[in-house]
Order: sequence, then C-alpha cells, then structure tokens
Amino acid sequence: MRMNPKTLVTNLLILLLVQIANLSLVVNSLERYHKKDYRSEFTVRPNTVVRIVISNDLYGLKNGNAGFVCAKGNKVWMKSKPGDRYVVVQFKYDGKSRHTFTHCHLRSNFGFVNFPISIHPDTSAQCYPNYVCGYSVRKDGVFYKPENRLYRWKRQ
Repeated sequence: MRMNPKTLVTNLLILLLVQIANLSLVVNSLERYHKKDYRSEFTVRPNTVVRIVISNDLYGLKNGNAGFVCAKGNKVWMKSKPGDRYVVVQFKYDGKSRHTFTHCHLRSNFGFVNFPISIHPDTSAQCYPNYVCGYSVRKDGVFYKPENRLYRWKRQ
C-alpha cells in the first residue's frame, strides 16, 4: 500500500501542530504556577504566637546542668537540669511587626555556646502546626531541630 506524499506531509504537519499546542498548554500551566506569590505560602495569621524552647538533654551525666541567658526579656540567668524546658522567646505576630531577633549565651561543663534566635514567617512555617521550635542542649553542642544545625561547644 503506497501513501500519497501530499497526504503524508499533511499528516505530519497536523501531528506537529498538535504537539506544539500541547507544549503551549504545558508552558502556560508552568507559567501560572510560577506567578504564585511567594509570601502567600508563608502567611502567618495575626495573633499567632511562636515559641522558641530550650531543652536540656544532658541525661546520664554526673553534672548535666546548664545555664543560659538571652538578650531579649528579663536577662536573668536560667539554670537547667536534664529534662528541663524553658520558653526563651515568645513572639506574637500582630500583623505589623513580623520579625524579632535575640542572642543567647549558654554555659555548661562542656564550655559555652553563643547562638542567634530569629523568628520570622519562615521560622513559623518550620514550627507548624503548634508553632513551637526547639533548641536541644546536648553533649556535642546546642542543636536547632528544624534546621538540623549544631552550634558546637567552645572552651573557656
């Protein structure tokens, strides 16, 4: 069976046009996806309270105590025993102020650690659904769980 060359060219052109039409649909759908407002993914409702907690996880040590102070708040040294948990920063989004920053200093028998605490909409997204994020005091340093970041001990 032999096909007419004119029919063959016409069928190839139709096939090419169908492929181009499908490609433009895919491109348009991707364009719509990328036009999405970045901030809409991390919106935090007003009156949302985000808490940063430090927990002492120095279990099984003869002296697993630690002490810390943070630059924001009452600036009082807090002593902690293994198992203790303290809320160091509590930030309420009021719709106007969307960021807060503080710096904490922690000491134990292993040395000291200085670490920053920053709360912004991305932090809230990491702490979702209960809006509680935690720092864990461990033998190798202070571990920030949402970002898997370790602040190592420094010697005095």
